[in-house]
Amino acid sequence: MPRLGSILAWMRQLGAAAPSPAAPRAVDLRIGAELFARVRAHVEDFSRGEEAGFLICSIARLADRDVLLAREWLPVPDEAIERNAGGSVLSWSASFNSEALERALALDCTLVLVHSHGSENPQFSADDRNKERALFGTFSRLLGTLPAGTVVLGDGDAIGSFWADGANSMDLGSVMIAGDTLEAWSGLDGPAAGPPRRRLARQSVAIGSGSDAKLANAKVAVIGISGGGSHVVQQLAHQGVGTIIAIDDELIDETNLGRVVGAVEADIDATLKTDVAERVATGIDHAITVVKVEHRFPSPEAIAALKEADVLVGCVDRFDARENINAFARRYLLPLIDVGLAIVSSGERLAIADGQVAVALPGRPCLRCWLVTDAVLAHEREHRPPGYDENPDALGDPQVVSLNGVLASEACNCVLDLITGYSGGRRTGKFWQYEGRSGTLNPHDLPAHNPACPACAQNGLGDPRLAL
Repeated sequence: MPRLGSILAWMRQLGAAAPSPAAPRAVDLRIGAELFARVRAHVEDFSRGEEAGFLICSIARLADRDVLLAREWLPVPDEAIERNAGGSVLSWSASFNSEALERALALDCTLVLVHSHGSENPQFSADDRNKERALFGTFSRLLGTLPAGTVVLGDGDAIGSFWADGANSMDLGSVMIAGDTLEAWSGLDGPAAGPPRRRLARQSVAIGSGSDAKLANAKVAVIGISGGGSHVVQQLAHQGVGTIIAIDDELIDETNLGRVVGAVEADIDATLKTDVAERVATGIDHAITVVKVEHRFPSPEAIAALKEADVLVGCVDRFDARENINAFARRYLLPLIDVGLAIVSSGERLAIADGQVAVALPGRPCLRCWLVTDAVLAHEREHRPPGYDENPDALGDPQVVSLNGVLASEACNCVLDLITGYSGGRRTGKFWQYEGRSGTLNPHDLPAHNPACPACAQNGLGDPRLAL
């Protein structure tokens, strides 16, 4: 598995191969919950009139849209504000615009102007449109292909307009807030909710009637479709997740029949694990979309698929693989749920059967802050060098299907909570420690953020600028 630094090479290759985006494209804004709370606190304070500010954003370029990744918030300072000047409800000095633009250019980022009208169903005023043309007609020529524009927040909804290369050709799709629960503030008309699914009736009674539509629209990626990941795919399908992105490059072998859910004898040396995942999920509900990526992360195919996801579930054996997945989640402001189990046997008994489920959210401590340390990575490189798992003579890791299933179930509970909010935030910033011999599963708060964490330093960076 490539080390952290090599992810960028893969991503540059992906970006270089991608065709130039064709207008019109929707633009989504993805932002961490803590930063979004700061933005709202400022622009929704009308004690002195309207307020505004700029978000500094990186970009993730997807097949059908661009996702702007909020990194910094620059509120318009009091000393720069001119209220009711020249017929404008709110204006500010040209020098502040210049400062914001210089900051964006220095970071290879773009700008999004944010303010609020304090009402539902926000609409652009004539003043908003005049300000937009004056600012972003110029800004967008300097920022090139990066979309720049303005967003007006309402009460749970938003509207936005974006420019690129001097042309106003893009609308806001949604504002996606990554926090205890994933929220989407719609800009354009979202996907129409289908009729309630009868098969989910009892689940909807348990966690709310609105959960059905949220799950149907969710995209969850599972990286590694073996002992843990196959359980996760099966349960996500039962829960009603509409799109499952399955990432694995291996065929089923005979040893997989002891732990891969849905694998049968006829699959040995003939069927990809992703094909088994599709068979299991669509056997539960034919309407589920299974995106099969028959490549390892961080291949260009895997990166392109993962950028489409709302939640990542990592079910990998190696710590260097965890490091790479964790760094990717940081770059794209994606929630990551990591599942891991280590078994050591002594004779006919388990000496160790320790596992964990960890929930790493944008803005919170990540796996590299505490679990995937330099010492752990160095130990793995010494005792299990890259390619070890591809050696046909190497003894595979000990596995027990039922132990994997315990951790996979908890991971799926975390996915369900992120999408529907059924626990009221009780799963935020947690990890669960599992002792398989006694059957204990104990929750803990995540350790403190490591200020020197190399993965957190990539927070919200998105696509490498050279790939755009």
